[in-house]
Amino acid sequence: MNMVEKASQLSLKTEEAKLTQKNKLKSKSKSRLKIMVLSRVALTLFSLLILLSSSLQAINFQAGAFYGSRQVADRQIKEVYGNGLVYFPFAEIIYKGFILGGGFEGGYSKDGTIGLFKEPTSLKMSGYEVYIGYQFKSKVAPYLKVGYGSYTYKQTIQSAYLAEFKVDHKKGAPLVAFGLKIYPVRNIFLAGEVKYVPLQVNPLEEKVDLSGLRFLAGLGVAF
Repeated sequence: MNMVEKASQLSLKTEEAKLTQKNKLKSKSKSRLKIMVLSRVALTLFSLLILLSSSLQAINFQAGAFYGSRQVADRQIKEVYGNGLVYFPFAEIIYKGFILGGGFEGGYSKDGTIGLFKEPTSLKMSGYEVYIGYQFKSKVAPYLKVGYGSYTYKQTIQSAYLAEFKVDHKKGAPLVAFGLKIYPVRNIFLAGEVKYVPLQVNPLEEKVDLSGLRFLAGLGVAF
């Protein structure tokens, strides 16, 4: 082997060594880049987890039930059936004082007599409600709510002279309420509330005012 061939082989080996070194450096750079990317992703996920945890800690879940009087505005309805009692189980999410909740109003079921022949009659009313509002953060916490309800009203008249009369309708209406919650201990509260629903219905093309105030008292738990 002459000097030229040896020099050529040495040059090739040198180039191969350089290429190998470059590949190793590239591989190390890629590994470092992957580690940096993964580290940033992990850091971002960890930060989001902390924020989510903080937000969940700020969310307050509450559930409870009210019971009280339901007034009826219509004079004739009040004369026949009178005011009644209602119950209202509810659930709420409270975040930084802002309320999102819903519940079911039931319990109003009254009997009476109607007409010249004093025929037996009954009236039942119930409804589902959703609302938003704001509650002050305090052991004695006033709050205000506005919302919307879908109400069912059923009236029957049993007559010996006519076929049985039935009304079974649904009607939506807005609602507004204000009240006060008292927390004697951290996770239990007592509450009082006044609510108004302006419910106007037309069962037989004649307007009937089923609006009325609710005077409610209740208790609940906070999670």
